[in-house]
Amino acid sequence: MDDKTFNKLKQLATKEIQFTEETAAYMSTRVPNLYQKYLDIYVNELRELKKTGTEIENMYGVLYKKTKHHSQYEWGSKSEIESQINTDPAYHALRIKANEQEYIVKYLEGVLDNIKRLSFSIKNYIDIQKFRTGMF
Repeated sequence: MDDKTFNKLKQLATKEIQFTEETAAYMSTRVPNLYQKYLDIYVNELRELKKTGTEIENMYGVLYKKTKHHSQYEWGSKSEIESQINTDPAYHALRIKANEQEYIVKYLEGVLDNIKRLSFSIKNYIDIQKFRTGMF
């Protein structure tokens, strides 16, 4: 997910999760659909994060082997080899991508938690309104 799409998603999530007195009844029926919508997005983004992690591991292995066995210089320790791997532009770009993807996944986890809590908030609001009107 690119930055523009992610920012739109954040704005949409903020808008969709809010409820007021006027929208409480409507939102109570909408919560399961919202949860499913954001769960689907979460699963897709989590899959992308896992895929990126696998790509990083693969690239790390290739670069480690290249640096340790096919380099003109004899690197003495694992930390020296890792410092050389971390300077590879493609590896660095992939790590940045993984960090950004992790942020998206964590944000979506938060959205899902908020939707779960939203269901309880709406239920509590409706119960308070019933109590006020004497229906309890």
